[in-house]
Amino acid sequence: MIVIVLLLMLIIAFLGCLVRKDLRHSMIFAFPIIIIIGMYLWLFTLLPVQWGLKRMPFVEQTRIREISASDYSNINYRHLKHDGVIEFITDKKFDDCEIILGGSYKRNFSYNDFMTNDSLAMLISYDVVFVKEMNDKFSYKALFITKQPNKNILCDSIYCKIFMIRMFAPIYETNEFTIPYNKLFQMANRVYNEVEPTAERCSSPNH
Repeated sequence: MIVIVLLLMLIIAFLGCLVRKDLRHSMIFAFPIIIIIGMYLWLFTLLPVQWGLKRMPFVEQTRIREISASDYSNINYRHLKHDGVIEFITDKKFDDCEIILGGSYKRNFSYNDFMTNDSLAMLISYDVVFVKEMNDKFSYKALFITKQPNKNILCDSIYCKIFMIRMFAPIYETNEFTIPYNKLFQMANRVYNEVEPTAERCSSPNH
């Protein structure tokens, strides 16, 4: 709010100088206006990502497996019980933000759609944990909870993406990757499955 008021005051002063044809003082007010607008666009909008100036982590490979006892060692999770683990590798480490992994039968779903429409969600994880760095790659695991499968939905794959949430900032997202539907609901067989990303590296994030 303070920044907006300051920006409005600078704009009014800048316009006043233009009306008086005071070019010298108008340039003095123009510089802070440009700086404030630039900072706002960089920090609080998705334009830097859409223009290719800010790069999001790219999920390069994933696998799905059952929960093991080691997954609960020395870590406190938001949920006490999980249905499985998705392990994935990215080319860039996630910044200090809240990370949510979502999975849906629908492709190219947005964060708002996923969180407000329960019928879209097939799995969700609020417990995404950094594991280790290896050869300039970053390994993570997400302990997820499955939603009850809808028998009316016919699909071969579950489309997943990771949302990055930070206060006063837009919600960013990674590329989309898939998990076979039958493997997700056959975790008792302890089947490990390697899957590849299905989306292009330049994905368009959503609010």
